[in-house]
Amino acid sequence: MAHTLNVLWDRIRGRRWLVAAVALATLCGAYLTAHGRATTYTSRVLVSAASTRPPTQDAILAQGYTLYLNDPTYQAKLGHQPGFPNDIASFGAEFVSASPLFFVQVTAATPAAAEDAAPKVAQLYIDDINGRLDASREATAAAMTAAMMREWGPRLTANDPNAFAAQIHLQQQIDQLNSDGSNRLTILQTGAGAAPKGAGKARTLGTGLVGGLLLGCVVAILAGAATRRLYTDYDIAEKTGVRPLEVVPPGGTAERDARRLVALRQIANLIAGSASTSVAVAPISAGEAGVQLARAIAEQRAAQGARTVFLHADLRGAERSATPGVAEFLGGTIDDVRQLCTERGAYAAIGPGAAGEDPYRLFERDRVRTLLESVGAAADLVVIAVPPIATAPEAQIVADLAGLTVLVLERGRTTVREVEAAVRAVNQVGARVLGAVLVDTSSPRPLPWRSRTAP
Repeated sequence: MAHTLNVLWDRIRGRRWLVAAVALATLCGAYLTAHGRATTYTSRVLVSAASTRPPTQDAILAQGYTLYLNDPTYQAKLGHQPGFPNDIASFGAEFVSASPLFFVQVTAATPAAAEDAAPKVAQLYIDDINGRLDASREATAAAMTAAMMREWGPRLTANDPNAFAAQIHLQQQIDQLNSDGSNRLTILQTGAGAAPKGAGKARTLGTGLVGGLLLGCVVAILAGAATRRLYTDYDIAEKTGVRPLEVVPPGGTAERDARRLVALRQIANLIAGSASTSVAVAPISAGEAGVQLARAIAEQRAAQGARTVFLHADLRGAERSATPGVAEFLGGTIDDVRQLCTERGAYAAIGPGAAGEDPYRLFERDRVRTLLESVGAAADLVVIAVPPIATAPEAQIVADLAGLTVLVLERGRTTVREVEAAVRAVNQVGARVLGAVLVDTSSPRPLPWRSRTAP
């Protein structure tokens, strides 16, 4: 549960500008809605559906009358009745809880229009309901009279006393039917005035802001789940299946530099714990992140006293050197790696040299193996910076000959497809992958990758 919440929070935090944009758009919509809404006035008429039945039954009846008046189809029909007021905005009914009472309410642009229209609408509704009840009772009485005449009509003509008794009984039934006030509506109160209803700008804007923030968070979460770019270590694990080792934050401030240094040292500890004497640092996409990370790992291991050599084997990168380096050794013009090393305490570095237009031709497997063995003979650890492994075939050779491989991903730039291609290239040669490092390169100025504690 905590892991899931962390994933959601990171996706929201990483897309906070998207959340803000959605919230702002929703707030603008709420403002336009509230700005165009004028003050209206509502007047009510209290109507009763009471009878001699139990109160609970009357309450259910009143609720039914409320729903009936609020039905759009019936409202349209009632609106065409003669005498229906035309200067109103809306009308409806509101049920009074647990009672046989309900309000017929009318909303209009002015108090006078609302007060004048409310009794008219209520009376039209009452007349319609009561008129239907009266018509039903008249039809029932007529049916009872017809049934009595069919049975007793000839005897009434003959002045049969029993027929007169049946006629009297029928009249009693009709009187009882007419005296029953069940289901009839009556007005209990009118003239209650009209209450103003403001535009509710504050509430509308508040609701729009809160709703916009919630909607923005949902959009950010969905965007994080759908994007094919990698922003967090959770994305790496869930979308690619590669083990995330660490996230290297950008530098730029003392606090960021401190967090970055901790992350780099943790990566160096993981490599030291693997007991491997050589590690290929392979970036997924083109850029300086891979070279900078490899150099930083080498410096951190040297800071611990381990004899470490940084081998710059990315001959496709932007960094070029007039000083002989990897390219010259692989090309056979130099056979002694000691001529290539620049040492500083326990740390030594070999530059890329000048490779020409096609570096791949230099990476003959036996020559690369000789280079790694020669460098490793005088070092505890060799850290090799290689070109992007999915686009530079020579990186496969180095990854295969190195003890293990660390993949380098750039936050927000590297895609799932690029990682899959890199993993496929590594698996083709059976290289051992320690995991992936996510590097945040969003710093406004170049990152100070070199360790201040290096000897």
